[in-house]
Amino acid sequence: MHIQDIKTYVVVQKLDTQFGMSQWLWDSRASCLLEIITDEGVIGWGECFGPARANAALINELFAPLLIGQDPLQRAPLWETLYNRTREFGRKGIAVSALSGIDIALWDIAGKIMGQPIAALLGAAAAVPVTAYASSFYYSGDARYTLEKDAEEALNQGFRAFKMKVGGLGLRQDAQRVARVRQLIGPDAGLAVDANRAYTAREAIQLGRMIEEQDISWFEEPVLPDDFTGYREVRSALHMRIAGGESEFTRFGFRPFLEQRCVDIAQPDVAACGGLGEAWHIAVMATAFGVDCYPHLWGSAISLAATLHLISAIPVAVPSMVKARPLLELDRAPNVFREQLSDLVIGPSMPVPDKPGLGIEIDRSLIRRYAQ
Repeated sequence: MHIQDIKTYVVVQKLDTQFGMSQWLWDSRASCLLEIITDEGVIGWGECFGPARANAALINELFAPLLIGQDPLQRAPLWETLYNRTREFGRKGIAVSALSGIDIALWDIAGKIMGQPIAALLGAAAAVPVTAYASSFYYSGDARYTLEKDAEEALNQGFRAFKMKVGGLGLRQDAQRVARVRQLIGPDAGLAVDANRAYTAREAIQLGRMIEEQDISWFEEPVLPDDFTGYREVRSALHMRIAGGESEFTRFGFRPFLEQRCVDIAQPDVAACGGLGEAWHIAVMATAFGVDCYPHLWGSAISLAATLHLISAIPVAVPSMVKARPLLELDRAPNVFREQLSDLVIGPSMPVPDKPGLGIEIDRSLIRRYAQ
């Protein structure tokens, strides 16, 4: 068996209203999906985080010629070859994101060839459902948006853990916003905050102290991703857990991040950090530092399925009878590619797909409808 073809699909959904985080608002959802096709008709689906057209160009121009004719089961050697080809200019960022989509597709193929779900290939307890938290309470460009409506919808859907955006309104207003969300979801629900790297260490510490009475599950990306000293300062100053890593890439990037004790929770993204295999390496490495791994998730049903398989295999870093399993991030902003691209049933408790590979059926008509 060998790789016969690689197809990329740039899909774009224009949104009726803008939503966003501390840095900007989005008016669309876009993704680069890819399909690896073997000469025996077995196909694998993948997805890349980041600018969709740029990812597609990298795959088509650089990676595809290196993959055609290769054995798709040689995932690790292929990953090393492709990564090494970009090492001079692509050790972080979009080159690794493009590689991530390829790796996910190769895992999908491997599972289908072996007749096993990816979770089984990872040695996971796949029968255990994964608990999701609602990544919600974005900043909105719609004057009709309210925190109250957002909370009511998520609670009615059955969510009991939440993450909200901070960093976009100033410290005092954001602290008030956190207090309001806590009031709306109640004292027993989990509540994390995500600054998307909006603060200096001093500002992050100040906000953390202003909101600590709200029982914060974790404070995500408080400072710039390269500011390891800032991460350590924030972590030392606050009692709440500190999380980060969605802006980090590969095990090589996560190693100093973990060695310098920057976080309590590592957050690799399977569609960005290097793929499923690399996210697994990162998660296992994190346990050596007593750091839990709650993967970041933003994309379509492909990334969602891959992350479900990954989470089912991630061990609790420091286990005990009261420690919870890693949580699944479930973005609740509009995304037709998450909700309608596959047959996944999405909710606050999600089974790990038990069919071979990613275990999902892709709606090609949806791809054709949104392709650009």
